[in-house]
Amino acid sequence: MDGSVYVPWFSVGEADEDAFGTLDGAWRRFVFVLRERAVTWPCDPEDTLILRPEETGFAHLLALLYAVRPGTNAISHVFGAFFDGQGVLGTELHNQIHIPLHGPVVGTFRVAGSPGRCAELTADWFERILRGQAGDLVAPMS
Repeated sequence: MDGSVYVPWFSVGEADEDAFGTLDGAWRRFVFVLRERAVTWPCDPEDTLILRPEETGFAHLLALLYAVRPGTNAISHVFGAFFDGQGVLGTELHNQIHIPLHGPVVGTFRVAGSPGRCAELTADWFERILRGQAGDLVAPMS
């Protein structure tokens, strides 16, 4: 063994151990679908994270994507998707306190539907960000 620690995509919580098993229903499905999609992304699992409401002060689950400058470990932007069980609001966030920025560079992403559908569309949004296609990231509420 090389001594490295396994970090899953969209690890749940700030703790060393993933708390995926503590999630209920809609949140678990949302994270499960995001994890399935993320394995093909051009970033590392450590660049993704799930924060529960008790970790953020928001009433929603928060899926985070840290956009890292190529060839560095420097975070250029932080994007978050707030999931309430029925819909998602995605936007660029402050890199330390995870609150939405005013006038986000990539616009605001909004969708509604089942947890699986919300996760699929959120994954599409994150993928466009990672692939540098941030020009048209505003999705209508559906």
